[in-house]
Amino acid sequence: MQKTHIFEQGIDLKEIFTKIWQKKIFLFIFTSIVTIMGIIYVSKKPTIYEVKSVARIGYINHTLVEDSNILEKKLRLIYNVDNKNNKVAENKAIVSNIKTVRNINNFIEISTQSYSKKLALEKNKEVVLFIQNEYKYKIDEFILKTKFNIENLKENITHIENVEKLEIEKNIEKIKQQAIPKIDEEINLIKNVQLKTIENKLNFYEKKLNDYENILIKVAKQKSSNDTQNMLMSMQMLNTQNLILEIQNKIQNLFIEKEKLKSITLKDLKIKKENLLNENIRQLETKLSIDIESRLKNLKKNIEFEELKLKNGNISNTEVIGEILVDFQPTNIKKVIIIFTLFLFGLILSIFLIFFINFLNNFKSNSN
Repeated sequence: MQKTHIFEQGIDLKEIFTKIWQKKIFLFIFTSIVTIMGIIYVSKKPTIYEVKSVARIGYINHTLVEDSNILEKKLRLIYNVDNKNNKVAENKAIVSNIKTVRNINNFIEISTQSYSKKLALEKNKEVVLFIQNEYKYKIDEFILKTKFNIENLKENITHIENVEKLEIEKNIEKIKQQAIPKIDEEINLIKNVQLKTIENKLNFYEKKLNDYENILIKVAKQKSSNDTQNMLMSMQMLNTQNLILEIQNKIQNLFIEKEKLKSITLKDLKIKKENLLNENIRQLETKLSIDIESRLKNLKKNIEFEELKLKNGNISNTEVIGEILVDFQPTNIKKVIIIFTLFLFGLILSIFLIFFINFLNNFKSNSN
């Protein structure tokens, strides 16, 4: 029973192919007509040119002027990329696609389409120019700020060299030419004038003291029976003792003054001189040779660093990398697909018509 069924199916398929073969001329003509109509249709449809470019997003010190994903969304919105009504028309170019390059965050691919290769190319360049102008202010601002920093650094160097450095050198010279000589003068004045004056006074008063003491001894040895004479002698002794006491006080004061000049004033002046030589001048010379030079060196390095920012490779606006590609193959492929689809449609429709006509003929035969 199963073998009979398979045999019947074989007969049915054979009949189908036989009927199709019998109508092969109709099949060929009908399919050809549909295909030719498709060819005529697509041939009248104008070629759409597609221009593609890859642009490297501008950067400042290796930092992008805009994140590539944000830039992509922004451009797609501005140029209506996702709008269904964004279609190619006569004398009109559209931005068909904008996307970031996979795994490369600083590149963006721009696709434009038009019936005119020239318009598609101009539209592509327009997008690149828009990106450049949109973020040009960031680059200009950075360049201006960097140049301003360089000028400030140069002014600092000029101020250090012409003001601070000269001021320190002036202070060192002032100490050497004025302060130290003044101290030396004071020391010489004390040693050669004040101390000698005190020494002369001491010699003078010591001599006077010796004279008064001799007078006192001489008067004390004198004896008289005359009361008046004795009274006068007593008064002379009292006056001499007062003079001796006065001279002793003066001598003591001179010794104190002498020791004060030697132990305090001279010592203080010498310490002051040593401090000026070993501390003040040394500090100023250290500041001049180390601090000032270090600051100048750092400022010059900062200028080099700022100037390096402006050199090629550290700053760049958005630019197209490589060649701009002009392609019309996608449109031709679509045309081939349309023709092939119409060919299949014509073939299937012709087969269907063959069986439909055969069905009508059988139906009429059975009716008769």
